[in-house]
Amino acid sequence: MIPHLQAIPLVLTYGGLAKDRRVSVEPISLKNSKKARLYYPQKSIKEKNPGIYFQHGMNHLGIDDQRITMLAESLAYSGFSVVIPELEDIKGLRFTLETIDDIEKLGKELTENKTWFDGKRFGYFSVSFSSGMGLVSFSRPSIANRIQSLMAVGTYCDFNDTYPFVFQNYKYDSYGVLILFYNYYDSLEPKIGKELKPVFFAAALDNANLRTGDDALYPKLLLKCSSVAQEVFQKLLNEESYRLEIGMAMKEKHPKSLIDSLSPANQIGGLQSPVSLLHGVADPVISPLEMQKLSMILKAKGHKFVARTSSALTHGDQLPLHTQILGVPALLETFGSFFQWLRN
Repeated sequence: MIPHLQAIPLVLTYGGLAKDRRVSVEPISLKNSKKARLYYPQKSIKEKNPGIYFQHGMNHLGIDDQRITMLAESLAYSGFSVVIPELEDIKGLRFTLETIDDIEKLGKELTENKTWFDGKRFGYFSVSFSSGMGLVSFSRPSIANRIQSLMAVGTYCDFNDTYPFVFQNYKYDSYGVLILFYNYYDSLEPKIGKELKPVFFAAALDNANLRTGDDALYPKLLLKCSSVAQEVFQKLLNEESYRLEIGMAMKEKHPKSLIDSLSPANQIGGLQSPVSLLHGVADPVISPLEMQKLSMILKAKGHKFVARTSSALTHGDQLPLHTQILGVPALLETFGSFFQWLRN
């Protein structure tokens, strides 16, 4: 079967064209009491399905994010057992090297747990920064040979390049900038940063939940801060040159080794599984050029991969398929290849 055909059920369900997904959902027990959920086709035996480890992206709702639920159901409807574990660092919008370690540990745990999939065919799927960290994790010797297929949507290649792009696109989407300020501003200005940390977090949540005006949370928290902190915050939001200056200063405060450790560009030498890359043509958070750079690295290695851009998605959201029909073939090819490699 050609790859495109294998992805038709997913595109129909996630695009809202097939309403009844006929998927079973149940909790699954993991070590250290991590919250996790399993999705699989209702009429299937879960232990006979290929398995997908689906790592949610940076969103405070974690595995309860409705977009994550819809995509998990669509993946399961396509014939897979899908596990979504909740990682507190990612849910808490934190960039840490420990997250890469956690994904590695979960990969080992899930491949050793034979109760949720067939125990042989295992894949990893994620979006945005979580997908980049997953590429690093599954390149490590302990789990590189345990995975048959990997798909990364809207991922990054080099954090050194992604970082300034996020700031340059602030006017299109401020979410990424707010997350970076939340993570790193206190390393530059410890006292003011401590005051503003909950404000940055709330502002990121307001962005993610489309809360504005009286519904926004961050203005209420900002009023509790000192006048100096309030002034700094307003300058960061409203003055582009100041925002970029502070952003680059934050980056310089961290050693290059840390940035490199977060970057797939420097870490995927041990990757063994084929890779499917999909990126929104007009992604305002992570540039499509990141996918192109990653493709060049994989091509130079002689690695099996497919990479496509699509107008049917932006960064974290899909667009109505009937308005973006020209972007559908890229979805079919990338998801279809991911499925085919996993099933084989």
